[in-house]
Amino acid sequence: MKQMNSFQVIAIFGIIFSLVAHGILWILDKEVEHFVYLYPTWVAVFIGGMLINPYLSKYDDDHHHHHHGHDHQH
Repeated sequence: MKQMNSFQVIAIFGIIFSLVAHGILWILDKEVEHFVYLYPTWVAVFIGGMLINPYLSKYDDDHHHHHHGHDHQH
């Protein structure tokens, strides 16, 4: 699996926290209006992160090449 960028990590945690919160609300028998809209929002953040990932990883690759010699000395 390719490394995820911070947008995708945030989106996954967002979905997890939303599910947990949703579960708690369900247990407490409470309903929050428009709560379900959180899910497509997190999915959009994840997809957005996926779309910009090639640009970010391209920058990361360049970054790693410059410091490649230093990584092995530690």
